[in-house]
Amino acid sequence: MQAAVTPIPVPEIAQRAEQVPPALRSVEQIATGSDVQEIEAELPAAAAWIRGRLVGTTQALASSPSANALATLTDSWRVMRSRLATWNDTLTRRATQLAQGAEQLEVMRATWLASRAKALESRAPAPVIERIDATLAAIVTAQRGAAERLTHVLGVQDRVVREIARCDDVLSKVAQAGATLAGPLLSRDSVPIWSPEARTPISTDLGGRLHESVGDGIELTREFLAGHLARAPLQLGLFVVVLVLARLARTAARRRAEQEPSEQATALVFELPVSSALVLALLATGWIYPEPPRVLLDVMGLLILLPAVLIVRRLASPAVAPAVYALAAFFLVDRVRDVCAVVPVLEQWVFLFEMVSGIVFLALALRSEQLLTDAGDQAAFGWRRLIAWILWAQLSILVAAVFTGALGDMRLARLLGGAVLTSSYVALVLYAGVRVGEGLVAYVLRAGPLRQLLMVQRHRALLQRRIDLALRWLSIVTWVYLTLDGLGVMDSIWSAGTMALGARYSRGSVSLSLADVVAFGLTVWAAFLLSSFVRFVLGEDVYPRVGLPRGVPYAVSTLTHYAIVLAGFVFAVAALGVDLNRITILAGAFGVGIGIGLQNVVANFVSGLILLLERRIHVGDSVQIGDLQGQVREIGSRASTIRTWDGAEVIVPNARLTSEPVTNWTLSDRLRRVDLNVAVVYAADPERVLDILRTVARAHPKALADPAPLALCTGFADSALNFELRVWTARFEEGDSVLSQLAVDVHAALIAARIEIAFQRREIHIRNGAREQPACLALETDGGSSS
Repeated sequence: MQAAVTPIPVPEIAQRAEQVPPALRSVEQIATGSDVQEIEAELPAAAAWIRGRLVGTTQALASSPSANALATLTDSWRVMRSRLATWNDTLTRRATQLAQGAEQLEVMRATWLASRAKALESRAPAPVIERIDATLAAIVTAQRGAAERLTHVLGVQDRVVREIARCDDVLSKVAQAGATLAGPLLSRDSVPIWSPEARTPISTDLGGRLHESVGDGIELTREFLAGHLARAPLQLGLFVVVLVLARLARTAARRRAEQEPSEQATALVFELPVSSALVLALLATGWIYPEPPRVLLDVMGLLILLPAVLIVRRLASPAVAPAVYALAAFFLVDRVRDVCAVVPVLEQWVFLFEMVSGIVFLALALRSEQLLTDAGDQAAFGWRRLIAWILWAQLSILVAAVFTGALGDMRLARLLGGAVLTSSYVALVLYAGVRVGEGLVAYVLRAGPLRQLLMVQRHRALLQRRIDLALRWLSIVTWVYLTLDGLGVMDSIWSAGTMALGARYSRGSVSLSLADVVAFGLTVWAAFLLSSFVRFVLGEDVYPRVGLPRGVPYAVSTLTHYAIVLAGFVFAVAALGVDLNRITILAGAFGVGIGIGLQNVVANFVSGLILLLERRIHVGDSVQIGDLQGQVREIGSRASTIRTWDGAEVIVPNARLTSEPVTNWTLSDRLRRVDLNVAVVYAADPERVLDILRTVARAHPKALADPAPLALCTGFADSALNFELRVWTARFEEGDSVLSQLAVDVHAALIAARIEIAFQRREIHIRNGAREQPACLALETDGGSSS
């Protein structure tokens, strides 16, 4: 329903009329955009391309093309359809703008018509009426131009949409041919080599079809790269960065190799810096360019071939150089076969030649002891038996490929032969890439700002091993994925995995899928992994640089661990698909019950937080709780671990550490006082004994001068004078050994001074009769003996 039009007041006619021309010019600019003209100029060429390729594609589909040929056809038609779809989006946007402009002009026309009627009704002056009429004429002219331009744009859009429909029709036919190709493997899809058709592979249009295939590949690559020029500097920048690092690393690697022979392999990687940079930059093609066509990947494979061969030849044993060269040659022949895929019979002969050549080479390899072993009679790439089994397996697969290809079952033959060549070539390239990556990691960890990190200085070998292991596992996963994709089973595995992960269990309001459970587990695992890494960085590189009080680093690390794990658990619950609001409600509902049932656990957890925050007890402290004495090894979330002096590890709940008296021998420092009790006979001079005790204490290497040793005469016993020697030592754990050494030294000093150490004495009085004097028998005991 059209909104009511408000006439313009007569006094504002002149001012509002001046605002109309700018609005009309903006609509005119929309109507005269250059993008539509460019599309209209390029559309005939695109339509001619579609008409010309439609004939070739129809012929190719009728001649049982290979999977590679179908992939090339799909890529070329998808690129054209993507181009047309971009044009359609541009035209749709332009048509929408024109329709909005026309609607705006109609509103303006209605407004000025209402204003004219209002002006006539109010008997406005003639100049005002003339100004309104002129404005209305300009608006009508602009409307006519916008309508004509909109009609023209819609017409061009209709032509583009028809071409898109033709592309979709061809793509559906290619997809149908691919589905037919993915049918039973044990079915003949080509002619046997002994048939007359196989003996006359040259046809009248062979050259034209090959030329068209090569031209399509070049054009497809050019158009794809032209549409992704913004990403090309990224790949070029990666090449330059790796090249600079490789050149810098070469000098450092040579110097390290002279000092450490074990670094010789790393130094060899950087002897070819350009090759190293090319390998890494070209390996990144699949990550830099989204969904690159197969032709571009083949081109990148050809470009990466030479540097990869040069690197592997330098790193591997000279005995395996023939295998590397042969693999490169087979890859080139395989690319030629892909070009010949438009002529199935020619492709069949090239394939058989390639497989027979591979069989001959593998047979020679199995007969050559030099190829399997190096000069030291060690396997070149592992154990000799494993290499032999791999070669025999590849030989068997190639023989089967030749047999099935000769019978005309090219689908199975391509699958078998292609799997061997693809997996071998991918292994070669990934091996070169991993070795270059390991070399760069070794250099980066030894140079630049990373060398200043304490964690790198202390754990460089560990970090290098971990990163190298990650690179190797990444290469293995990539190799397995590409090998399975070459076998044509990756899509089936992916579909089966997707179906399994999508399986959902529903019961009431609970609905879980295997993907949710996997996401939950991975998120929790990632949280623990991140927590370990953060605590490692804090402990190795942050705390040593920051002067923190004792116990603070452990408290910060523990609280950081709790925070990261808690955040990871929250994200994991969200990944599980559970509504966090519902979790909050349930937590509030069950909070009281859980608090009552798990009050001891909660008390211990809170006590653990109190221990961490108050820092009265630290890891490494020597404590005593009742009869339990030992060293604190860990303060956990629920309980702490104390290792007793006799080696037992006791688990103590945290609540006990906060509720019971705890003696911490090492809270402020690790000083300890040891007390040695000494008893001498009454005949000894007390001052002389005190001097001897002080002299022995001062002479001990582990006795502190401040506080100074103290010798005291503590009293009189039944049979001895009692003395006590008090000595401070700097390390609590050495107290018992210091006490033992002092006792030995004091004993030796007293013996040397001829001072007798007292021992227990007893006197027994015996009465023989009332008139006789009592007899006295003195008993002296020493360690249980009497005299």
